Order: sequence, then C-alpha cells, then structure tokens
Amino acid sequence: MRTTATIAMIVDMHRGPSELILTDDSLPSMFRSADSASLAGQADTVRWSALQLAMLVIGAVLGGVDIKLSNGLDVGALVAAIALLTSLIPALWLTANNPQRTWYRGRAAAESLRTLSWKYAMRAEPFAGTDSAAEERLLQDMAAILRDLGDIGWPTGAGDSAEITEQMRRLRRQPLRVRQHAYLEGRLDAEHMWYTAKARRFTRIARRWTTVAFIATLLGLAGGFVRAFGLLNYDGLGSASAIAAAATAWVQLKQYRPLAAAYSLTSHELLLVKAGLETLGDDEAQWSRHCSEAEEAISREHTMWLARREAA
Repeated sequence: MRTTATIAMIVDMHRGPSELILTDDSLPSMFRSADSASLAGQADTVRWSALQLAMLVIGAVLGGVDIKLSNGLDVGALVAAIALLTSLIPALWLTANNPQRTWYRGRAAAESLRTLSWKYAMRAEPFAGTDSAAEERLLQDMAAILRDLGDIGWPTGAGDSAEITEQMRRLRRQPLRVRQHAYLEGRLDAEHMWYTAKARRFTRIARRWTTVAFIATLLGLAGGFVRAFGLLNYDGLGSASAIAAAATAWVQLKQYRPLAAAYSLTSHELLLVKAGLETLGDDEAQWSRHCSEAEEAISREHTMWLARREAA
C-alpha cells in the first residue's frame, strides 16, 4: 500500500518544471520582508532626491527672472529663495533617515536569501547532504543574515524552520532532471531576461538624460551670448547650468550607465553558465558543484552592485 508521501512524490514527478519553480511567494518570508524594506527605501530615496533637485532647478530658473513690484519687491528672487530653502527639507530628511542604507542592505539580504533558497532546493553545495543537514545549514545561514542585518523589519519568527517553505522542500525532492529543468527555466532564464531588459532600459534612460544635459548646456550658452549682447535680460546660463547639473546628478544617483554595462555583462555570463549546465549529465555531485557556481555568478553581480552604490 502506498503511503501519502509516496503518492505525493509520484504526483510531483508528473508536474512540469514550471509548476515547481520558486516564485517570490514560495521563498522564505524573510525574503519578502527584506524585499519590501528595500523597495520602500528605494522609493523614499528617489522621491526625496527628486524633490531636492527639482527645488534647486526651480530656484536657479526663477532666480534669473526680474519681476519687481511697485514697492520694489523682486518676486523672482523671493520665489527662488523659497525654492532653495525648500530644497533643504529633503536634504535634511535624507541625511536624518538615510533610506539608501535600507535600500542597499534590504536588497543585499533579499538576494542572499533568494540564492540560499535556490541552492537548498537544487541540492547545490553546501546543501547537497541529507535533508536534515541541509535544513540545519540553511537555518544557520538565515540566522547569520538576521544578525548582520538586524535593522531590517524582520517578521515574527524570522529564521525558524517555518521559513523553509513547502515549495522549496517539494522541489528539493524532485529527480535531478526535473530540478535541472526547473532551475534553467525558473532561475537562469528569468535572471537572463531581467538583466537583458534592465540593461537595455538603463541604456535608453542614460541617453535621454545625457541629451537633456547637452541641450540645457547649449541653451545656456546661447542664452549667455544673447544676454551678453543685450538682447535678453535673463540669466539663462545659470538656469541651464542648474538643469544640466541636476540631470547629471540624477544619472549618478540612479547609476544608469554603470548598471547598464554591468547588467549586460551579467546577461552574457548567465548564457554561458546555462550552456555549461545544459551539458551536465545525471551526476548529482557535478550538478551540485556547478549549480553552486552558477549562483555565485549571480551573487557576484549583487555584491558588485552593493559596492558601487556604497562607493557612489
């Protein structure tokens, strides 16, 4: 008579790899907490930085406008001063709350947990041993993340055995071929498409902002010459310089160019990793080693991303 566990194993074997792929919902709750914290930190950083740059640009543009009332009040200078004063609010908020730290550390934690989850489910090193030993090692690694990144808003019970989801255990139980197909489709293909799309998008955005800065510089030069010959009483050079500087600062904040180059390189590297994994046979030891190396290649990009961000 077949046991429930045996029946479940048979059912799993007949499932397609797509149904066994680890989605974000099937990863540990720690992952979702770190991911949410990172996204919130990123949104705060971008929102307040954009407000600061916008106020600086408004201040520079209006500062060149000569609008005086009958009582001698210079409206343009007043509004420009108010805009510059307002720009101090997001600057102080960013300094006091440092959302970038949450953004970076949350992303580092989330990607580390994703990597650990896939390694565990794939029986990759160092999780190639028995299920009990693998779970113990996984919980130890999660505990280390908890200690190192204690400022993330971790859920109650984070790091306990409930973090190992049934989907992770189910995928781990599959035959090697099923796991291989699930990994190639759900991990490497997904990562390759993500990095490729991001590299193209960041390249386009970087070109647009560079164009904005270039056009602003040309307009500023034209305005400077026009004003020099007395044809226009407006300090367009200062305004254009502020716009160009803001565009450049925005590109630096978002790191469009270095990320586009790095993501393009990672995309190509993932294709090579996938090609190497597809040639492996039914050797568990080989798969365990090469799968772990594949995850290290993915993790290397996240580590470099964090280093670039902290150095910026």
